[in-house]
Amino acid sequence: MPYFTLDTSSLRHWLTEHADLASRLGGNPADWTIREVSDGNLNTVFIVAGPDGQLCCKQALPHVRVAPEWPMPLERALYEARYMRATADAVRPAAPELYFYDDEMFLLVMECLTPHEVLRSALIRDDAQPGFSATIGQYVARGVHATSWISRPFEVGSKLLEEFSGNTALTRITVDLILTDPFRPCSRNPEPEIALLPDVQALQADKLLHRAVGTLQDRFLTARQALLHGDLHTGSIMLHRDDVRVIDGEFATMGPVGFDCGLYLGNLALHACAAPHKQDFIRTEIIAFWSSFKNELRALLKTGGGDVWALSDDTQREEMLEDFLTNILRDTAGFCGLEMIRRTIGFAQVADYTLCSTPESRTEARRKALQAGRRLICEAPSVTAPDDLLALLKLT
Repeated sequence: MPYFTLDTSSLRHWLTEHADLASRLGGNPADWTIREVSDGNLNTVFIVAGPDGQLCCKQALPHVRVAPEWPMPLERALYEARYMRATADAVRPAAPELYFYDDEMFLLVMECLTPHEVLRSALIRDDAQPGFSATIGQYVARGVHATSWISRPFEVGSKLLEEFSGNTALTRITVDLILTDPFRPCSRNPEPEIALLPDVQALQADKLLHRAVGTLQDRFLTARQALLHGDLHTGSIMLHRDDVRVIDGEFATMGPVGFDCGLYLGNLALHACAAPHKQDFIRTEIIAFWSSFKNELRALLKTGGGDVWALSDDTQREEMLEDFLTNILRDTAGFCGLEMIRRTIGFAQVADYTLCSTPESRTEARRKALQAGRRLICEAPSVTAPDDLLALLKLT
């Protein structure tokens, strides 16, 4: 079947031709309700409900959903399917189950997460139960253990490099939107509010900052430590009470572990900038994330291992693990800073700033985020402990 963009009618027909999926819904096709719930920038998403169950159907479009003039390769859906399959056994149940991938329609059919809601929305509504970050830390650690050179034979990493090296279009988006555009005049950057213009111009003329950003660009493109989710932020996480799930792995690529960590913590930190009264809450979540990630990875690495560190004894292995974790934390700090700046003045800014009650408070929140982002980027090499990262965020 040649590719075409699905709507509610054609999706119903497509599902009738896949008996295993239709059986999950139950009843007759006329009994199914289908509604489009597309919310992200790139894809169309449908929720299909039948008498016996529900499905989530996500189809790639040949362009950015929110910018039809911006072409986008359909193959990005393939990389999301590959990411889900590569990490499923390790991270279960912290991700939806993939039921089917149609490589002609570039369509993923997966577990429907209801009544879950997007973490960012829950935070904005002040309705996220504490402790969700511990699950995310565990999720990242388990994904690292399943795909890293540290824990797997080099053949595993080589296979993953081959499978994900073609995801260049979405990696280009990362390189441009996170690692480059916010630090230069660029048509993709929204026009900043007048009061913030001097701050933006200062960042775009800051040679010391640009040198530090260059180091992080190099890390992202050359440090192929493990398979990354690639877009791990509070809009890529859904939760219902204490059930936390990670979604939207289409940016998956091999890269530095601290990239996923930094993007996640950067979005938490942005929420703290927009809602200063919640700084203690966010500080606790940041600590919970790092503690969970570190403890889970340490425990997993005690059994088995890859070709890296193969000659080390127990003492040496412990020392090398400590160095590994410290370097991840430094990368985390730098990428956290990049994400804070990108989501404040670059493309795809966060809705958290709507919590600011006045234009003046919004400007001040954005300014705090830019200042914290710069500190994190420039001073990341000096970070040796989570308290150092919190100090740079001014959340101590």
